[in-house]
Amino acid sequence: KLGLLGNKLTLESRSVQQTPTSDSRVSSHLSAIGADLARTFDVPPEQGSGADFIITANPDDDYDQDYDGDSVRSHEKPANASQPIHVHRFILSARWPHFARLYSAQMSEFHTKKMHIPEPYAAVRAFLYYLYTDSIAPSSITNSASPSPSLEDVAGMLVMSNIYDMPRLHHLCVARLVRELDIQHAALIFDCASVAQETWLKRRAASFCMTHWGRVVRTEGFRRLSRAAMLELCEEVDTEGRVVGGDELEAVGALGGARLSTLSNWPEGRKRRMNSESGLMEEIADEDEEEGMEVN
Repeated sequence: KLGLLGNKLTLESRSVQQTPTSDSRVSSHLSAIGADLARTFDVPPEQGSGADFIITANPDDDYDQDYDGDSVRSHEKPANASQPIHVHRFILSARWPHFARLYSAQMSEFHTKKMHIPEPYAAVRAFLYYLYTDSIAPSSITNSASPSPSLEDVAGMLVMSNIYDMPRLHHLCVARLVRELDIQHAALIFDCASVAQETWLKRRAASFCMTHWGRVVRTEGFRRLSRAAMLELCEEVDTEGRVVGGDELEAVGALGGARLSTLSNWPEGRKRRMNSESGLMEEIADEDEEEGMEVN
């Protein structure tokens, strides 16, 4: 004889069960388990999240701090620490090797269940959110409910990936920073790439800054650079480099990506506003002839 297993209580329990986030959001940029774990991130334990650890960071408005790879964590919470971030020890231990070593050694954080990371709050929160979701991809327009790190946060996460030796996060950060490199964040990306010792990204950001120098130096990211970082960026200019006006660049095609030495697009009848401009172009043409380059 055949029979049925279960009863109507099973059906009732299924009807009242909450649908997992991964099933209800098909277009989510997060993986299935990442979308579910994200619901418990930074939720106080009083709300039933099961969070059992607190992490603090530096306030976002503390721009005077210099990044260095020596201060990985702080034993004492500073007076101006950020608001607490509620996390789970199990997830951090499984996803963050540094935290696992720290906890297994039963350091002070093991007893206090608190930890301070001397990095900007937004970057630290984005870093911890990555541990839950394994993603730093930008949110889609139709799925703005799932937060994603901004480009500034990703730049800060790049530094943290270097400090904590997390190659996958390092790769994800570099890929997104290169893909979304823009004028507003170019100087910041250059600085963070330098601190993270990411030479290739540093060169890309420096080249972008040189191409759009006039706009980059007027951004908030450039103004927030430390003196050392600002000097380092300025030293990326070639030894014989010079500042050329936008109209002159447009005339020789440099704004479209051409090299400054390509003078074939210069209109013969164009009037120079200053005699120095004419001398400059003649000097460049002479240099091209000496190098064996053909100038039309």
